[in-house]
Amino acid sequence: MPQPATLVTTALANALAIAPGSPLVTYYDASSGERIELSVKTFENWMSKIANLLSDDLGLEAGQSIKVALPTHWQSTVTVVAAWAAGLRVIATDASVAADVTVVGPTALANGAERPAGIVIACSLRPLGGAFVEPLPAGWLDFAREVTGQPDIMLVQQYISGGDIAVELAGRSVTHAELTQEALDTAARLGLRPGGRLITNANPADPTGLVSALVAPLVTGSSVVLVVGAGAAARTRIAAQEHSDCALWLDR
Repeated sequence: MPQPATLVTTALANALAIAPGSPLVTYYDASSGERIELSVKTFENWMSKIANLLSDDLGLEAGQSIKVALPTHWQSTVTVVAAWAAGLRVIATDASVAADVTVVGPTALANGAERPAGIVIACSLRPLGGAFVEPLPAGWLDFAREVTGQPDIMLVQQYISGGDIAVELAGRSVTHAELTQEALDTAARLGLRPGGRLITNANPADPTGLVSALVAPLVTGSSVVLVVGAGAAARTRIAAQEHSDCALWLDR
């Protein structure tokens, strides 16, 4: 039976029990035409794989920190939730704050880009989660190569309470219970209701998008359509195609 969703992971478990085949995250890149849709079950599988890498392979322990330095993308969503499932604190801040592990995109390989300290996992952001073609810096891990072969169920189950720190958000530590409440309040302001479908260009890994584009849809039993590279006409067309009934467009 579904339980009160005081945690994001509980909300995901509730969605899995009710409608595992329903869409949860849909990603559009209007410039390339890429469209990826994750059902609740597929999302949970990706979450488990990533959590296994973090907890089992890398040996990260509850309370350690992760920074997800990715753009608006479906891989941002599963990585953030996997971090919580592994008991980690997510560093979601615009400041240059160090973390025990950092997840980066392909722009981190550019000449002159600052190289993070600690463990680095790199996502190519290629369609279908493909691996990098070019070599990575020494010691960096390729998300696709490390995650894809992991089991679809979590090998290490972490006990997470509502009082544990979920995220460092814009200079403040936010517990799981507080994060859930903030997301519910945000959903109410947006008009996002259970079964609804939010369309947005917000980044699920940054301070604004983490609450509005990731946690709010999860804890309200709704879904999200992430759109990048789209003008006004494309946004309207995609919203109609995806039956979105709620929108959040941020200036970029």
